Amino acid sequence: MTDAEVLAVQRIAVTPAQRLIVSLAAVHAARATAIRRLTLDDLDLPNRRITIAGHAQRLGELPHQTLPAWLDQRRATWPKTPNRHVLINAKTALGTGPVSPEHLKRHLLHQGVYLERIRGDRVLHDALTVGADPLHLALVFNLSHTTASSYAAIAQNLLDDTAAVEELPLNQWRPRRRTS
Repeated sequence: MTDAEVLAVQRIAVTPAQRLIVSLAAVHAARATAIRRLTLDDLDLPNRRITIAGHAQRLGELPHQTLPAWLDQRRATWPKTPNRHVLINAKTALGTGPVSPEHLKRHLLHQGVYLERIRGDRVLHDALTVGADPLHLALVFNLSHTTASSYAAIAQNLLDDTAAVEELPLNQWRPRRRTS
């Protein structure tokens, strides 16, 4: 993601729920479905653990900061809800099901926040950081071997391109002037 895209997401995601959703995608590369299905039983705040789509992991710093704000708002707004899902709204607070896919779209996608883009950027960033290791990506982000290999290949291509550019002599960095 470009710096402008990151700033746009920061401007759009202003409510505690929006910030939590974005932080889960940005830090844990959580898919929208996994975020919707996340339950209170999947959280272990004292031990800084979270289970996303059956994959237990250490809770990242940003979600650790955004979760309490949302949980406080959730508790104040719906103190007697039987719903165990982390994300709820006025409709789901009366039952036990997760918020709808449309709920996330209405609050983020329709405003220009693409969770899959944020998620993909997170995985690619990690792939570039650890040296394009598909096994690492599969284990950390609970990806299939095919998806992890794809991200690793993209990262390796980017790393190879960067290395090739760094090897160019300095005079090849200067833009050529047009002679028209």
